[in-house]
Amino acid sequence: MKYTDWIAQANEDLSASEILLNNGKYFASAYYSQQAVEKILKALLLHLGKDPDMNSLTELVELIENEGVSVPQNIKEDAMILSPHFIISRYPDAANGVPAKQYSKSMATDLLKRAKEVIQWVKEKVQ
Repeated sequence: MKYTDWIAQANEDLSASEILLNNGKYFASAYYSQQAVEKILKALLLHLGKDPDMNSLTELVELIENEGVSVPQNIKEDAMILSPHFIISRYPDAANGVPAKQYSKSMATDLLKRAKEVIQWVKEKVQ
């Protein structure tokens, strides 16, 4: 699998997140923001010759650092904040209620902003 395919899908997930945000589906926007970052981090790892099989953004960041890439603190924090939305944006038992009722526009907007920040950082690394 080519890392460029993962970048392409990360871009599509980011676009989906934006569309969902603009249409008031904040829980789904949060999920796609997380997915975009998961895929872009996996793209970077593939670019570095690794093929990770995990969903934790914080663990993906650790793998990237293990490959000798210095990850800025803001990118680490973006990953930490986005990581749990893989689960809590989809499952009532994880969200402690209906996920669709657990997200606001400002939350989804913040997550999208963080996703864009991580994606931009990775794109600069793989150029």
